[in-house]
Amino acid sequence: MYTFEDKNSKDRLKDLLLQYEEFKKDDTSSVKATELCTNAWHLVDWVFEEYKDVHLMSSIGDFRETLYPECGSLKIMHDIANGSKHSKVSRPKASIKTTLRHEGPFSNAFSREFDQISLEIEMEDGTILYFVDEIEIVIKFWKDHFKNRLDIEIE
Repeated sequence: MYTFEDKNSKDRLKDLLLQYEEFKKDDTSSVKATELCTNAWHLVDWVFEEYKDVHLMSSIGDFRETLYPECGSLKIMHDIANGSKHSKVSRPKASIKTTLRHEGPFSNAFSREFDQISLEIEMEDGTILYFVDEIEIVIKFWKDHFKNRLDIEIE
């Protein structure tokens, strides 16, 4: 493990939660969103390695497959994290057609009925998802996973 401070998955989750709080202050930042995707996705690897005896799986692929039904938004994190790193995704999980920073005339509007600036994920079926919603789902998933599956409270 080559990290300067983080020594376990709890440390990684704490970092992710701090990043998420910073993102919420500037939720149209594609740089912050991409970092969140990457760290939210890579937490899968940390949890798998550290808690093999809890999850009782020998393959990270099997572990990932058990997480997707619980949190389909992890698939989106996978595709954006890998797409931002490699410029394309060889084995996509989420059926994303495209991602974009929508430039509406309003910033931080109180309702999506206004044409506001937003980070959008267009799915193959034409559905538009908002990154702020997807990352919120993933954050909640990780908090619940640590609390309910690993019996670890995150303050």
